[in-house]
Formats: sequence, C-alpha cells, structure tokens
Amino acid sequence: LDTEFIKLPLTFDVERMRAEVEAIPESDWRPHPQGHPGNSELPLIALTGNPMDDGVAGTMLPTPHLEKCEYLRQVLASFDTVFGRSRLMRLEGKSEATLHVDTNYYWADRVRIHVPILTSPVIEFICNERSIHMPAGEAWIFDAWRLHNVLNPTGDQRIHLVADTVGSARFWDL
Repeated sequence: LDTEFIKLPLTFDVERMRAEVEAIPESDWRPHPQGHPGNSELPLIALTGNPMDDGVAGTMLPTPHLEKCEYLRQVLASFDTVFGRSRLMRLEGKSEATLHVDTNYYWADRVRIHVPILTSPVIEFICNERSIHMPAGEAWIFDAWRLHNVLNPTGDQRIHLVADTVGSARFWDL
C-alpha cells in the first residue's frame, strides 16, 4: 500500500457486533495458530468451512460460527468482495499481537480488513513506525508487508473482526 493505514468509509453497529460476540461460548475460542501468548481466535471463514483447519489454499467457506452471527455476515457482505480466511481475533489485556511481517505467499495479493468490535482508546495498532487506534465500528486495512504489532496495555480484551480478501472492483473503489 502507499501508506501504512487506510480507513475505509464504512461504519458498523458496535452493539450488534458485541452482542453476537458475547453469545459465543468461551469453549469455541481457540489459541492463535502460531501460539502467541494472550492471542486467541474464532474462525468465521475457513478451508472447507472447518473451523479447525487453518489452511489458506483451497475453497473457503463459512464456519458454523459465522452461520450463527447474522450481523457479522451483513458486515462482511457490505464489503462486496470475496473473502479468504476470516476470524474474530482476541487479544487479552496486558498483551500484544507480537511484532511481525506477513510475507508468505498467501499475502502476495491479499489485504486484511480489521473491524474493531471491542477495544479501548489506548490500544495501539503499530505499522512501520506509525501508531493509531482503530475505534470500534470502523473498518481499516493496513500494509501487512511492513513490520506491525498491536499493544494492549489495558486489563481488558480487544476483539476485531479480521477478514482477508483479494478485493473486487467495488472494494477497491472504497
């Protein structure tokens, strides 16, 4: 991307998203695939719709988790694009996402949309050397080819809807 962060011109009903997330049983959340401490996920779109499969090559389908979340399906549909792996990503209080760059082949033609659901103004998303707060209900993309991290100094959880896409004409018009 030409810049670290791009705010998309869409906003979503935070209370509706939170209500759906709060209805998810704790037992459905799973550790982050790379095992980052304090990070967990809930797969919404996965390889063949299997929430236990973290693969990135093949047919991506809604998981049973997404089938139960009517409003999150509407949020995703509003981008009018095709999605790859998509998840709810949770970051516990007093933790971070771990400083990294997304450089594997999967990222060669994809961007990741972030829609914050549960957050705090002091939670920082860092990309390159730029830091921002992504407010709840907004939509953002960032340059995953640059060094990035998320810092949560609060005692509270942070949850984002995170959706990977190759885009579409309508999406890129955003």
